[in-house]
Amino acid sequence: MENQVYNWFVKNGNIQIQKKEDRISLQLDNEKKEYCLLTQSDAYEIIDLLTQISKEIWENPNYQRQPYTNQLFKHNGNEYYWEIEGSQILINYNEIEDAIEIKYKGNSNIDLEVNHAVEIIQIMDQLSR
Repeated sequence: MENQVYNWFVKNGNIQIQKKEDRISLQLDNEKKEYCLLTQSDAYEIIDLLTQISKEIWENPNYQRQPYTNQLFKHNGNEYYWEIEGSQILINYNEIEDAIEIKYKGNSNIDLEVNHAVEIIQIMDQLSR
């Protein structure tokens, strides 16, 4: 799975996911809008893939595990966000569109550590219910 690129055309936009050594590369293309929108089925497909890649990284004997000591995300109302390498990835539930909204500030290509991916998985799962 090392160099395989997964590409989803979601309700609005395109999300590309790829394992990149001990990180997960997440690239968002929001088609010139402010955000990507994920239906419930889109969200669960992304969750499954992030889980699979995170597990593969975590179980690699050469992986230097980072202890999870504090939550990495911050939230403002119903918006959750992570600050990663000078960029932000933001996730919230868009009630008007009935979909999960993902957007970024800064670089559209973000390399997630496993602990970031686990939090994103948990939040997306919570918002999909």
